[in-house]
Amino acid sequence: MKQTSPARSVTMEDVAREAGVSRALVSLVMRDSPKVSAAKRTAVLESAAALGYSPNRLASRLASHRTNTLGVLFLDLHNSVFADIYDGIAEGLAGSGNQVMVAVGSADPGTELEAVRNFVDLRVDGVILAGYTGSAGELDAALRGTAAVVITRELKVDGVDSVLTDDFRSGALAVEHLHGLGHRRIAHVDISDWLPYTDRREGYLHAMKQFGLEPMLVHSDMTERGGRNVMERFLASGAVLPTAIFAHNDLTAIGIMGALATHGLRVPDDVAIVGCDNIELAASPLIGLTSIDQHAEELGRVAAQVMLDRLAGSAGPAVTRKLEPALVVRSSSNPGAGP
Repeated sequence: MKQTSPARSVTMEDVAREAGVSRALVSLVMRDSPKVSAAKRTAVLESAAALGYSPNRLASRLASHRTNTLGVLFLDLHNSVFADIYDGIAEGLAGSGNQVMVAVGSADPGTELEAVRNFVDLRVDGVILAGYTGSAGELDAALRGTAAVVITRELKVDGVDSVLTDDFRSGALAVEHLHGLGHRRIAHVDISDWLPYTDRREGYLHAMKQFGLEPMLVHSDMTERGGRNVMERFLASGAVLPTAIFAHNDLTAIGIMGALATHGLRVPDDVAIVGCDNIELAASPLIGLTSIDQHAEELGRVAAQVMLDRLAGSAGPAVTRKLEPALVVRSSSNPGAGP
């Protein structure tokens, strides 16, 4: 039985031969050059369509030393704050001609670094990292000179810009709000000790000290399940309940609220709750979670602009852009605030 050879890809030379022009002119048409007459442009495009020609965009980009592609690494796609950051990045890149490749680090430094190395191997023009948990030195080595912007954390690495919200102020804001409502036993459900995101904790501790209050730290992961589990264990211990809790993020806060409801405890009458991130779910009338707004979409937009500035040739040392957090009061801390 005779085997048929696979169809050969149509090349620029084929289009040039069909249109009766040079290969160089076909190349100019494919790059939308204004140096081509309307008649010849039409002839080339009609010949390309008739032959089924598809330009090799990757090859042309590599020839220009740009791929117009950015790698974006997220800590976690289960937390909608990262979806908000992505929306901001997409908005900031709109119209720039850049495409995005996405990877997830899952709070694993090894997975993060592998993703960064893969991005670099694929010749991305830059890398944006939202929620990076590894070390500055390892990131520097993995980037191999590729432009990078880190969101939610400030890193001291040459050529790596940082965009974040003032997390120290976020922790202090939560305590100031709860103290102003009359609470004195204010606990903080913190993240795991090994994660390099301690500023919210430090802000909480600073404000507690200012008010002469005894801090109460409980560690959890950054998930709703983690918040529920840590609250279940606390209730089972028989320890005196705090009158208010500041959770590291909104998902953890919602898990805490669920555990309290299961045990017949009311929010905020028995325990007031404040989260952090101000995700969309926090504003639901069913939840009404007071939260510290991190301006997630704005973080993404600013990071995209910082990256575009670098790719456009912006020189100088690494920059840090820091946003101010904002307290959004809802019914979980103040019954008169509404949902």
